[in-house]
Amino acid sequence: MASSSDSQGAVFWDRLRPLFAPSDETPRRDEDPNRGLAITVCVLLSCILWLSLTLGEQRTQTLRLPVEIVETPDGEALAEVPPSHVRAEMRGRGLDLMRILYNPPVVEVNATTGQVNVAEEITLPQGTSLQIQGVTPASFEMALEPLQTRQIPVRSRVQVNLASAYELIDTPQLDPDSVEVRGAESVVEGLATWPTTVHTIENLQDTVQTEVPLADTLARLVEVTPTEITLTARAGRFVEETREVEVEVTGVPSGQSLVSLQPSVIRVRYRVLFEDLFQARRSSEFFATVSYDQIRTDTTGFVTPRIGVPQDLLIRDPEPIPSRLRYYTFVTGN
Repeated sequence: MASSSDSQGAVFWDRLRPLFAPSDETPRRDEDPNRGLAITVCVLLSCILWLSLTLGEQRTQTLRLPVEIVETPDGEALAEVPPSHVRAEMRGRGLDLMRILYNPPVVEVNATTGQVNVAEEITLPQGTSLQIQGVTPASFEMALEPLQTRQIPVRSRVQVNLASAYELIDTPQLDPDSVEVRGAESVVEGLATWPTTVHTIENLQDTVQTEVPLADTLARLVEVTPTEITLTARAGRFVEETREVEVEVTGVPSGQSLVSLQPSVIRVRYRVLFEDLFQARRSSEFFATVSYDQIRTDTTGFVTPRIGVPQDLLIRDPEPIPSRLRYYTFVTGN
């Protein structure tokens, strides 16, 4: 006689068989409504069974582990960048490998020794079956030099794009314009400037202040203080203007010669910040001069006047019109 468990198993499979048996007939209204649920349960059970078997198997996996230098001897610094990562081949249960894959341990290296055995510096999580099969690189050297501190200028890599008809009033200012760098002697001595990150200011029409981080290309070798600077850029709209001035001859020896210029009144063309336009029109500090030494040493019969503009106004590119003047000298008797 069949056992009770055998008969129950037969009943169970007899009930499941119609759920998976192919049928060419159109489903009837009185079909079992639990058929879809049974299929879903079976698929889930299969996935759970496969996952449990897979994660429980012994497997080998290569992982990329970050390296961090946690300590250097007093008065010394790294002269070469150690590897930022190492590749470790590990063997263990799939579940343990998955845990370390998503949360890899940091290889903390103490730079007090010249040669570092990487495998000895890897700390594996407790309660796991993981074993290290191999590490690449297996070891590396720690190059140390005396620590040095220097102050070096900042090099701006900020691009300023101006609005149409606007110009920079002056060179963008950096605050601070120099930084302190600390690192190995040979590294620090080779630094002439420290760059900012690449940054762009668009459509500048006024004054702008912006914080710009410093680049960290040597972050693992050199400490920089501060880590960012403030850049100030000023822009303004310039307009062209002209005005007339009388040309004066300077440095004529008393009782020696008289000089006449042709013309003696010229126009000065210049560009001025729009905000200073009306002050420039009213200013009496525009002038034009020709020195007697220019005339005395000239061999062409023409001289170029020197233009003076108000120092308290932002005026650019003053230009005499005409650019050269004819001169005549009259020698006086004693």
